Amino acid sequence: MFTSNLYTESTLSPAITRHSLNGLPILKIQSPKCEAAISLQGGHLLQFKPAGQQDVIWLSKKAIFSPGKAIRGGVPVCWPWFGPVSTPGFARISAWQLLDHGEHEQAVTIRLKLNACEQTREIWPHDFSAVLTFTLGETLSIDLEMINTDEHPWQWSGALHSYFNIAEATETWITGAGTSYLDSLQNDLPCETAEALIINQPIDRIYTAPDDNIAIHDQGNQRIIQVVNNGHNSAVIWNPWKELSRSMGDMSDDGYETMVCVEATRYGKDLASGVLLKPGEKNILSTQISVTAEK
Repeated sequence: MFTSNLYTESTLSPAITRHSLNGLPILKIQSPKCEAAISLQGGHLLQFKPAGQQDVIWLSKKAIFSPGKAIRGGVPVCWPWFGPVSTPGFARISAWQLLDHGEHEQAVTIRLKLNACEQTREIWPHDFSAVLTFTLGETLSIDLEMINTDEHPWQWSGALHSYFNIAEATETWITGAGTSYLDSLQNDLPCETAEALIINQPIDRIYTAPDDNIAIHDQGNQRIIQVVNNGHNSAVIWNPWKELSRSMGDMSDDGYETMVCVEATRYGKDLASGVLLKPGEKNILSTQISVTAEK
């Protein structure tokens, strides 16, 4: 696991320590309720493991930890755009700052911030303020709050690109995503499918009418991962399968066998199709993740 390579820099609280990994600042959380890790590059959750349970979040064994490089796995923050527009937004590799942290008996809370700067304006010419809130206990909550601090309106799309750790893809099925989707493997062809999605092929789908609660039935681990999304208009489900996994330098050849992405997504086919945010307005995109035993 990547944590074996962490260099400890400081202790922030009884449950939170600050580390460095190949120059990347990492916050490590160790509490009676869970174990977790967050990279300040990208505001990127790397690990979430409730006490006494297996890891819920999948991280590639070949993930690259290097300044300016996207990390494969975890929960990347794809913002202020996502999907066919371009690469999934600059937030994923930007340096987020620790805003504050707190802890109590039930959970640890960490808030990170990202503000517009010269580098972001070169990519996206707008002023903004973004705050990521992680609430880490027996369950996990991630809230991305974005505020338009510009004098002009702008539009956004995005995703909390959650990678989930499963025992075996072919023994996993997903419910709650709905039956209507756009197939990204067929140029966003509109499709209909059965309610339960069985993972036995390459999947890259934008489900356009998902329930708020999507369930990942991880049969091999005898558990159900519940994913509750808010502020979304769709849910992306992705598994690269065999050929694409073998072509990816930051993913092992068999990596597809133990992961699936189920993402809280605000989809827009292009920048002009994103959510309009007027000066002073804010939006929140969030996901809450919990685990129950499979009956």
